[in-house]
Amino acid sequence: MVVILYNFMSFNRFSYFRLLALFCLTLFSGGTLPAQAPLTVDRFATMDLGDEIELEWRMGSAARALQSGLSGVAETIYRSLLEKSAQISTSELVALKIGLAKALIGQGRFVAARAQLDSVQEEFQKGEYLVYLALSIYGEGDGRIDSEAFLVALEKASSADLKAEDLPWLAMLQGLAAEFDGQTEIATAAYQRALELTDQPMLRSHFEGLIMRQKLLASSADEALVAELRVKIDQLEGQAAAYPFVREYAVGLYGLGRIDEATSAIEGELENTSAGYTPEEREQLRLLKAIILGANSETGRASLKTLILNGQNRETLGIALQLLARVPNQDADLLSFLNVVLSRTDPHLLKGQIYYLRCQLAMKMAQQGSLEERVGLMAIAESDARTLLDQFPGLSQITNVYRLLAYAALERQPAQYRAAADFLIQLRDQSRESQDLAEVNRLIGDCYFLNRDFANAVDFYSAADSRGVGSPRDGELFLRLISAQVRAGLIEQASQLIDQADSSGSISQADRWRAEWNVAQALQASGELDLALQRVSLLLRDDSPSTVPASLDIRLRWLESYLSLQAEELDGLANRVTLLLARLDTMPPQQEGAGDALTPREARLLKTEILLLQGSVYMREGDANAGMDVLTQLRDEYGETTAALRSYLIEAAYHGLIGDFVSAQATMTKLAEIYPEDPLAPQALFEAALYCERRGAEFYPQAVVLHNDLATQYATDPLFYYARLKQGNLLRSMNNFAGAQIVYENLINGFPAHEMRYIAELSRADCMLALAGNDFGDLADVAVILERLLDLPNLPLDFQAEAAQKWAFALIKSGSNEKAKEVLWLSADRFIGDGEKAVALGAAGRYWLARSMLQLGEIFEKQDNLAEARKVYRQVIAYNLPGRHIAISRVDQILELE
Repeated sequence: MVVILYNFMSFNRFSYFRLLALFCLTLFSGGTLPAQAPLTVDRFATMDLGDEIELEWRMGSAARALQSGLSGVAETIYRSLLEKSAQISTSELVALKIGLAKALIGQGRFVAARAQLDSVQEEFQKGEYLVYLALSIYGEGDGRIDSEAFLVALEKASSADLKAEDLPWLAMLQGLAAEFDGQTEIATAAYQRALELTDQPMLRSHFEGLIMRQKLLASSADEALVAELRVKIDQLEGQAAAYPFVREYAVGLYGLGRIDEATSAIEGELENTSAGYTPEEREQLRLLKAIILGANSETGRASLKTLILNGQNRETLGIALQLLARVPNQDADLLSFLNVVLSRTDPHLLKGQIYYLRCQLAMKMAQQGSLEERVGLMAIAESDARTLLDQFPGLSQITNVYRLLAYAALERQPAQYRAAADFLIQLRDQSRESQDLAEVNRLIGDCYFLNRDFANAVDFYSAADSRGVGSPRDGELFLRLISAQVRAGLIEQASQLIDQADSSGSISQADRWRAEWNVAQALQASGELDLALQRVSLLLRDDSPSTVPASLDIRLRWLESYLSLQAEELDGLANRVTLLLARLDTMPPQQEGAGDALTPREARLLKTEILLLQGSVYMREGDANAGMDVLTQLRDEYGETTAALRSYLIEAAYHGLIGDFVSAQATMTKLAEIYPEDPLAPQALFEAALYCERRGAEFYPQAVVLHNDLATQYATDPLFYYARLKQGNLLRSMNNFAGAQIVYENLINGFPAHEMRYIAELSRADCMLALAGNDFGDLADVAVILERLLDLPNLPLDFQAEAAQKWAFALIKSGSNEKAKEVLWLSADRFIGDGEKAVALGAAGRYWLARSMLQLGEIFEKQDNLAEARKVYRQVIAYNLPGRHIAISRVDQILELE
């Protein structure tokens, strides 16, 4: 069900969008040796904080779901995280179990909640654990409360160990405990304290329902007293003064287990039209009847629904609504009832709360329904949320409505991050507390980050990061800000911010090291390898006492060694890597409370990555045997890891570096055979084909087969298109123009919107040009294709120069010299006449432009227009284009003729 925990859960340290941290680490390029096609990244970087922060993000998502009343959604997230319990620490596991217990309590599933809490290790049974344990024990009782276990749990709970959102529950539970001991005055005071500690009407209504329920459970079962109350009711028949005795009488009958008599007594009084009960008292009796029947029973729910439909007292209706909302496994029935209430023409006293409840309920049910049901339910949720904003702006839960709309925007496919950010900005405008503002600014920054709008993400993270002078920074927020800055290209600003924060002491040493990890990788990716290595080296040379976890220290030392390898600074590198590996091997296994220890998963990850680095270093130093020994050890002992897989890339790159293309090809082929399901398998085949091609023309057929294997086995992989292009190119090199043309035409027809379509188009035209020979009709067709090709938008300049020259060539062969002259002149003028375009041309573009201009000069010469020919040749000379010496020679010949 919905409710219990949703209104009073305030902002906490978890962020709703922790997934953004998966992007917090810029990845390194390929292996440590140059590869034939550097399409891979080094995956060690992604392992640094990715799993840890993804866990925190998803825990934050669950906490936000609880805060917005989506207990069912929160349960789904917590359970999925607990399925990966082998990968998380004990303290994180405890947090997940307590979170799941809260989600289950929020749905009224107290037995399941207690089962989760009972599985928590003894050393963690403190603080909020005790409060929710006591709550689950009480909730599962239904007249059979284990009072001893309840009191034991509650006596250990202390307000000093709790967050503000837990304090109302502690007071409520203390009141219930006082009821057990018959201390009515103490219980009443505790109940009042609980009501005062929450400003949420729906939570207050829930508390009042709990109080009424407890009074029933605590009622004494005294036959004599019940008989005496019956006499008193009969004496006061028809008088308003009978009301309190009727209530006590019904409660007493309930205590004796005489449920039918209790409900009959209430019904008799309600049917007595002569009784002078006020409307409020009559509704209280109806509510008491429903509580006696129990909300879990069909008759109890029917009584609650009747009261909600016809009642006029806001407080009584609020209690009834909360009791109905908490019934487990009745979501569809509840949604149907809420639809009925909202469809009535008469305005309901709790219309705003009912819209809010239906919004939450629809979102929860959307998570559990089919795709079609999900769309319809999310539409209801969004519509209700907008209605609340438009018609009930003063609703106490109105800030939660913005969260619900933001959540709905993120649940769309694809997620609408900018729309979510807009709703959160409106939420920020409603916030007054500085802590709330900081948290909402962080969430807005997360939305922009996920939308890859890093500049805006920086602005909102910076706003969230603003604080008083000298106060400590939020380490997680600081890392987000640094990550957004480097992705926005603000690497220098990120470096300065790290230095300022470090000098002021506003960040921990560990957070500074994590931030440096991000900046170093950004610097390396932007080509500033030396600066990246310098920053990391300075960090590690700091002699001050270290408070950095061992795993982070080893990772930074791995990074320094990795950067040293990239920078060719090999002096002492092999020894440093060996010592790092030895240090890892001597570290003790993780023990709870030992912050410097490594989990088995962390230790395994570090071990495999350091072994991979060690093998790379040996090979770079020329000791291939030692390198292969290490890589073989990696594969034998950790064959299922990504490091073992990438070791084949390192080996192949080494073979390619020394010109052993046979071994390089064999290594890449082996990788694809061993790991056929891995995303790197297509690349391995692609690189194997490239190595095969480099072996010589006699191996082109084999390379064609390898490209075909890639295309056949991995038809949905992005490399499919490029493999077919290479296949066509090889067929052309083998003079199989007809076969190549078929390959290109299949690409053009199969991928009409591909960004590289123009390559396939031009390659097909080359094939047609070769096959046309001197057939004027076929040559004319080629010319038309090339003309249309130049009409495609956003063509690279070099490509334009090549296509124009080939178009002119086709025209000349078909006898259209005048048209060819026009095409060549327009091409030359496009680049020579525009200085910016001339400068922007690459080497290939300059080559094709030079060919066009030399060909244009030849046409002018044949037409005896020597003056124009001389001008064209001089432009070739002036722009220092390829063929400059040919142009000089022709100018000299023209001058001799003149």
